[in-house]
Amino acid sequence: MEAKIVATVNGEPILQQAVDFELQRLIHLYQQQGMPEQQLRLQIDALRAHALNQAIGTKLLIDEAKRLDIPVSGEALDAQFEHYVTQFGGDREKFAKAIEAQGMTLDGFKQELKQGVMINTLIDQVCASVPPATEDEIKAHYEAHQSEYATEDRVLAQHILIKPASDSTEDKAAAKAKLEDIRARIVSGESTFELEAKTHSDCPSGKSNGGSLGWFGKGMMVKPFEDVAFAIAQNEVSEVLETQFGYHIILKTGEEAGHTPELDEIHDKVAEFLFHAKRGQAVSDYVAELRAKADVKLS
Repeated sequence: MEAKIVATVNGEPILQQAVDFELQRLIHLYQQQGMPEQQLRLQIDALRAHALNQAIGTKLLIDEAKRLDIPVSGEALDAQFEHYVTQFGGDREKFAKAIEAQGMTLDGFKQELKQGVMINTLIDQVCASVPPATEDEIKAHYEAHQSEYATEDRVLAQHILIKPASDSTEDKAAAKAKLEDIRARIVSGESTFELEAKTHSDCPSGKSNGGSLGWFGKGMMVKPFEDVAFAIAQNEVSEVLETQFGYHIILKTGEEAGHTPELDEIHDKVAEFLFHAKRGQAVSDYVAELRAKADVKLS
């Protein structure tokens, strides 16, 4: 199937796959920041438009870096390549197969890496004169956004889920009885929560990481589960409880009370955020200048 061209920059094409790459990167970023799936869906058109602009901006930066003939040392390129290999446990063959699965060759991948290093070097040059945030800026930002740094009550927990084979009284009773036996083995010290979760839990979290659900706050779990998780003591195994998913037991391994930090607690975090925001604005302004001088056409 022929690749779709969504724009041209000085006569050179921007392919749909470049926009799709930027879109997935944006979605991942917002997911990391905690944006709910429903909100992401509502904003998908705006994200696509942003992704297109990002793809165009990347092309403009690549072209400018090439025009300036920004050098890339073999050491820098090798370091970047090894960084990706380590994500595959250092298995070069496995890494090569993953690259091929994406329709690329290793030489093509290294070329992409080289362009990335060139862009990063160009961005560092553009941002060389960006000053750190002043104390007045840090204080003003904190006072305007204090609530955004507040945390809510949260707990760290593991669980074991047993799903009834059906909604019949007999199957539900059997599932509950099975979980009661599991709980008894854990509480008596005959077994561990992690082992029982890996062996018996019907939740994927059991097989992968001993039933761990990580940290979660209120509103992130179904209400009956949440109520018990927040009510039990730390390191306590709950009684068997029922939710729409089946029967559970919960082990709470940590808890933190909600907290609104003082400025001195997050001073460095705010300073870093403001510095990166200034760098981002400097790059945006620079890309806007490049785009104003370029011939950009949308398909």
